[in-house]
Amino acid sequence: QSCRASPAARLLMEGALGSPNASVLGERSLLVGSSWLAAFLCFIILLTTAGNFLLILLIVSQRSLRNTSNYFLVSLFMSDLMVGLVVMPPAMLNQLYGRWVLRGDFCSLWYAFDVMCCSASILNLCVISLDRYLLIISPLKYKLRMTSCRALWLILAAWTLAALASFLPIKMGWHKLEFEVRSPNITSRGDEEQCRLVVSLPYALVASCLTFFLPSAAISFTYCRILLAARKQAVQVASLTSNVATATSDEVTAQVREQNSPGVPSRRTAGRAGKRF
Repeated sequence: QSCRASPAARLLMEGALGSPNASVLGERSLLVGSSWLAAFLCFIILLTTAGNFLLILLIVSQRSLRNTSNYFLVSLFMSDLMVGLVVMPPAMLNQLYGRWVLRGDFCSLWYAFDVMCCSASILNLCVISLDRYLLIISPLKYKLRMTSCRALWLILAAWTLAALASFLPIKMGWHKLEFEVRSPNITSRGDEEQCRLVVSLPYALVASCLTFFLPSAAISFTYCRILLAARKQAVQVASLTSNVATATSDEVTAQVREQNSPGVPSRRTAGRAGKRF
């Protein structure tokens, strides 16, 4: 009876018994799935890197775009570019292999770059909101307040704060819960090494407040003020436009009345009469 069984039934029986054919098929399916995942992750990395690089190149190459406001955009694109170049490739390898395949010393450095780039991106957004706020509130005094030197100082302050919140605590070991003999941030799971950022509660609170909660509150405040100022300016422009339209219509009405009144000569008639005399 087993000889008369169909090939599909024999494959099912062999798979149930744990034959080598089933394991080979499983490995092939895993390889195909990981290949598609690797291609998708590579596409995301390439898209992130190329997009931010082209935006930076566009602002740098075009003279009309080299203004103070776009300095902050270049800084924001630079932080996102570093995410695509430095942070995402090791994360892709970690996702594909299921373990940390690079050197153990590189784990803390990689996490420091990750925290720094994300913090710099948020801080750059905060500086951009401040720049937009000054531009909307006082457009005539904007160039006097936001000079190129001040813009560069703001960008330097954002990157310095992001580096101090990432590299200094991680390299000094202030983020760890307790001292460990092995390499920091490397935890073993069986025979495999994993790169995990295990932080203490004080470091998490301080770093989150400096690089996320306070900038987010500042961004929300500035954009709310920008919205209120924009609405106020829109009302002023609408009232000014209505006053101009009313004045224009009054002038037209007065001219029509002068031309249609029988006792009062119009300007053209008075001019012609003057020429005759």
